[in-house]
Amino acid sequence: MNRAIPENIIDDIRARCDIVDLISSFLPMKKAGSTRWKACCPFHEEKTPSFVVDNQRQRYHCFGCGKGGDIFSFMMDREGVDFPNAIHLLAGRCGVIIPEKTYSSPAQRQVAEQRTDQRQRLYKINEDFAAWFADNLKRNPGSPVGNYLATRNLTGEIINNFGLGATPDGWDNSLKFGLQRGYSEAEMLDAGILTRNEQGRVYDRFRNRLMFPIWNEQDKVVAFSARTIEKESQGAKYVNSPETPVFRKSSILYGLAKARRGMNERKSAIMCEGQLDVIAMHRAGFTNTVAPQGTAFTDEQARILKRYTDCLYIAFDSDSAGRKATLRALELTLPLGFELRIIQFPPDTDPDTVYASSGESGIKQLVDGSVDFFEFILGEIGTMHDKTSPVGKSRIIADIIQYLHKMTDHVSRELYLNRLAETLNVRFETVFKEMNKFKSKPQYAKQSHDLQPQVTSEATANEATSTPQIEKAEEKLLRMTLIDETVANRLVAELPHENISNTIIGQSLHEVIRLSMDGEWQNSIASLTEFERTHNNHKLSMILLDATTQLDDKQKEKSIRDCIAVINKHHKDNSKAKLKQRLKNAETAEEKYKIMQELQNMIKNSSCKTL
Repeated sequence: MNRAIPENIIDDIRARCDIVDLISSFLPMKKAGSTRWKACCPFHEEKTPSFVVDNQRQRYHCFGCGKGGDIFSFMMDREGVDFPNAIHLLAGRCGVIIPEKTYSSPAQRQVAEQRTDQRQRLYKINEDFAAWFADNLKRNPGSPVGNYLATRNLTGEIINNFGLGATPDGWDNSLKFGLQRGYSEAEMLDAGILTRNEQGRVYDRFRNRLMFPIWNEQDKVVAFSARTIEKESQGAKYVNSPETPVFRKSSILYGLAKARRGMNERKSAIMCEGQLDVIAMHRAGFTNTVAPQGTAFTDEQARILKRYTDCLYIAFDSDSAGRKATLRALELTLPLGFELRIIQFPPDTDPDTVYASSGESGIKQLVDGSVDFFEFILGEIGTMHDKTSPVGKSRIIADIIQYLHKMTDHVSRELYLNRLAETLNVRFETVFKEMNKFKSKPQYAKQSHDLQPQVTSEATANEATSTPQIEKAEEKLLRMTLIDETVANRLVAELPHENISNTIIGQSLHEVIRLSMDGEWQNSIASLTEFERTHNNHKLSMILLDATTQLDDKQKEKSIRDCIAVINKHHKDNSKAKLKQRLKNAETAEEKYKIMQELQNMIKNSSCKTL
């Protein structure tokens, strides 16, 4: 969990956001009992509903694919975001304000609160103006912007989905609207809606333009990009919002909020150059498409994409600038371990023009015909040198190695080196030697240090310590401890913690026992929900959804005794096996005697029933 977000904020979101209301806003559900609802799972294809939502437990579980969790897990899976972003998305839905940071002094806290208030005000200004721009377009379909969209065959559905809008042709229309909404000139200047000339005059930044709202990862409007629709405009083709406290262009990808689900479904992302290109790709069915926002592709944007996918298609323009931008993008993405493919467009075309002339099939054909990044750089660099001459081959190898050395996957890099050698008809040893010479240069050593991937350690369960019989016993005990605190208290005395397996279920059982010992048994479901979110275990999800039993007191007592006996016996059998192995390997008579004593004591004290 991201501890920078206070626990009370997460609890507030959990309290305000009902799971049935949340999930029903994404898919239709039917009542299936007093506290339960059913639907077809949104995470896999099925005809018979096996996706269950429990209003009482505030959890969901699919009995088909095994996915389950709480409101946060659902947003993570549905939107393809990490936990902190899921928190922000849900906070926006239920009106919870997340403070930027916790501060130690009252003065720092006051500054932080003022900053938070300013950011919330900017979000509200952008939201209101996005709605106003969209309304201007709807009310004036015959305006220059409306006519322009009609010529591009941009439908109402697409316009609504991307929030497209229009600004009137004038110098103070936005100013007047903002003042009517209660915003000051200073606030609208801070938001970038207004600008000021050298003489100090304040006026509208955007005039007579097609408006594209820009969303951040939390699906909030943070800025605008405005395109001229005049064929012979005196101004720039695009006018973009300046950077503000809520908008930093190097960290924004246009369309990301709308592309997350597509990335999750297709297990890949497509990156093209501009807003209209993104819209064209989405219209063609490639809803996993984004674009850099108002700047060249940055390392920060590459790292954002890496959070969502390991496979990236680059679809920049085919002109000289587009090819250079593609090579630059490869430099940024190769160190991150992406699988990289290049979508190559015919000369003087881009996704928008291809879709306009050839529709979905034209776009699909180009995506299906994408080439591996190596083929692309070989084609680009190969045209600069003579492939048939020794000097030309040497220069091609030197140029391509500058890209291949950035790869962190040594196996893949070696395979590409082999392809390079085969393509140029050069011995692999020669190419490999050139790579090592390049790596020995001082600048490479620095780059290698800078580009090391950040590895985070996560606890993984040691499944080898368990058997199907042990798993069954621990599952039964976990169910019973979750509905009866006395069972958890009893296990403290009768089931030593070292006897419990290190599987996900075993760790969960241990956690409930620990909470019971600390007097916090009532927090068991919440604690395991957080644990399950990071481990995604379908058995635990199912138990948390339906932690109930129909056993009477006599049956329950027998089940508890048998489960404890099975687990303890398994532990003793393992211990015996280890002692016997130690005895076999013992080198001195004294060592053998001590081990035999341990074995005899264990055999004397062991007595166990089975399930």
